[in-house]
Amino acid sequence: MVARKIQECQILIKKIPTSNLLLKMYVYDLNCDWTNHPFALREFYITSQEQIDEIIRAGIEELYIDTDKGIDVECPDAEARSDYSKATAEKEEAVKYDTKPLFEELSNAINVRKEIIKVLGRVMECVRQGDPLPMDDVNCAMGDMARSFVNNSDASIGLMCIKKVGAYTVEHAVNVAILMMAFEKSITYDVKKLTQVGLGGLLMDVGKAKLPRYIIEKSDKLTKKEQEIAFQHVQLGYEILSHTPGISDVVLQIVAEHHERMDGSGYPAGKKGNDISLYGQMAAIVDVYDSLTAERAYKRGITPHAALNQLMRSREHYNHELVQQFVHCIGVYPIGSLVALSDGHFAVVVESEGRRILCPKVRVIYDLMKQKYVDPEDLDISVQDNSNQVKIVGAVDPRKWNIRPERFLDCADYAI
Repeated sequence: MVARKIQECQILIKKIPTSNLLLKMYVYDLNCDWTNHPFALREFYITSQEQIDEIIRAGIEELYIDTDKGIDVECPDAEARSDYSKATAEKEEAVKYDTKPLFEELSNAINVRKEIIKVLGRVMECVRQGDPLPMDDVNCAMGDMARSFVNNSDASIGLMCIKKVGAYTVEHAVNVAILMMAFEKSITYDVKKLTQVGLGGLLMDVGKAKLPRYIIEKSDKLTKKEQEIAFQHVQLGYEILSHTPGISDVVLQIVAEHHERMDGSGYPAGKKGNDISLYGQMAAIVDVYDSLTAERAYKRGITPHAALNQLMRSREHYNHELVQQFVHCIGVYPIGSLVALSDGHFAVVVESEGRRILCPKVRVIYDLMKQKYVDPEDLDISVQDNSNQVKIVGAVDPRKWNIRPERFLDCADYAI
């Protein structure tokens, strides 16, 4: 693809070293396989120094830029470019938070999650009663969640591993908020938008509070008629939030479009392809992923790895490049996954932020040959002696071995 366009437009497409990347450049192709880079799209503008740093951290030495859509290496407007870079850096500095080690942020993430669950309970009760939503409380709690997430996203994502039958509605809302923030952080680096996409995820199913309780609380599958009633939650939620002061277009897009599908098979509007907003497409992926992994009275959740595989196979329903990016942001083996190692042990994934998607930090817990637990020991797959490397050889269904991975996470004592 790159070679063909280079032949057609040699002046426009240039291959440059990543050391020459500048703000306002337009990346045409990253010149590597998608599993080796952290971006959702093959083509995008360079709008922040963080994007440049991330490309370099991914080990990409050369890539292609489109000088028709962005600036060239020999940009004549060097002074203007310098001013733009300075202004952008100042803007980013104003919204930057210090990152923290996982063990330092975990306690705060637990408290933030408990608070957001309480706030969500008040929101749902207000919806049922027809009262104004307590948006000051919601925005405050979401701001705390966004700050915690930027401090260390693994702390919040790790808490998602603790699944409780009967707590699906509240867990799903909070998990979707966390995953939407992870998605946003991995694509645009716009920290200010983290709160908005998280809010959209949290309130995505707020319309369900207007549905008959027997449908929401039903312990087995819904009938066709009940499904038709349940589908109304999208329009109900949109109407409630569109009349709520201060709700952004981003939130409304997420609420209105999270059940739309790329092939037009979704609801309520049957939108197709790019008629669905970027945030609607992202929300569809996140919503299904968390639903697939959830524990319900009538359905066992599947493993995170299996859920990602299912999303990857559903090319007709979801934006495939966004699915690939979602895999990037939570890892091929998300936190809490049980994995088999090449040395005959089982391990639990405990950390993934800032790592290559196939090289998380794991906690070795079980000797497969001896079929017994071992004293837990942490292993960083990305930092090993080349002469004796241990690799992940695949995901394991913990239920087949009667293993509960969440017991070996630092958040194991957390309870809603």
